[in-house]
Amino acid sequence: MSVSNNGRVVVLAAFMVLLALLVTAWGGAAAPPRVSRAQIVYTSPGIPGGDQIQEVFTANLDGSHRTQLTHDGKSKFLPHFSPDGTRLVYTKFLVGKYGDPHARMDVFVYTFATGKETRLTHDGKSIQPVWSPDGKRIAFGSFANDALSIMNADGSRVHRIGRPSGSLDDKVWGDYAWSRDNWILFTVGQYSNNCFKARLDKIRADGSHRTKVTDGGPNCTPPGMEQNGDADPGFSADGKTIYSSRGFPRAPAGLPGATERRLYAFSSGAWVPGKAERDLSLPSAPDCIEGVPKGSPDGKRVLLFRACAGERAGVTVTDAKGSYRTWIADGFGPDWNPAAK
Repeated sequence: MSVSNNGRVVVLAAFMVLLALLVTAWGGAAAPPRVSRAQIVYTSPGIPGGDQIQEVFTANLDGSHRTQLTHDGKSKFLPHFSPDGTRLVYTKFLVGKYGDPHARMDVFVYTFATGKETRLTHDGKSIQPVWSPDGKRIAFGSFANDALSIMNADGSRVHRIGRPSGSLDDKVWGDYAWSRDNWILFTVGQYSNNCFKARLDKIRADGSHRTKVTDGGPNCTPPGMEQNGDADPGFSADGKTIYSSRGFPRAPAGLPGATERRLYAFSSGAWVPGKAERDLSLPSAPDCIEGVPKGSPDGKRVLLFRACAGERAGVTVTDAKGSYRTWIADGFGPDWNPAAK
């Protein structure tokens, strides 16, 4: 989720149109779900905020057995497998789409056994749901980036566990991830010395032990650009490593109007001055847009979205060192099936 210098959700229209031109929709007839073979999930075609409607797809890691699961013409956003691989949770836009200030959206669960969706929230502003490690609860945010809530996996017992204070260093929250060791990670939009950027914090599911994890890096957000600093974080399988989309105050080569974002990795421990960070961008083509990274169940690979001039944009995989990039499919917001063989 992007946040602007004034702390509101922002999608750069020119950026989305530009990326949409890079992406070619990959069609295909619907087929029965193959949950035992579906290793990844993502939305397609294109990316959120463009002119196309994003539906939910599953596929093998090599792109084979591509299966469209939803067909209702409503955009979906950031699907995630349940820990046992039997369900998905995602945001569904009931009115508008990602980036529309008047959009209305709620949390939905898709069950593979029945092929049916279940709506869990009904306030029109619930977004970015993620599963607890045991699959019994779901954490989610609000479209205004002003609250983090948790509910049971059936939608019952909704309760808020945290919200930004509104102070300059704690303006808005978003981009949630829930680790195996029971930390909920999120971005924090902050101002410091007239510098706006996003860092990462984590918190326990009961709202306690909030901890700063990164400082967002050294760069401030230039006017009109997507926020610099960290975004769209994902955990490694053991929860000890965090992968982040780190924004920089420049446009990638060949993509004017966009914001360069690189794949970064660091420990999930508390931030201290000089905390080690690893730039995992590809040395041969570092100035691209890489986001929504997710570590694999075996700890050896990372899924991410990648857009780079001269390349096909879409779902991509690399190893834990970032030493290569292999394109998988036209799509956005990938996640692994932890139960796939």
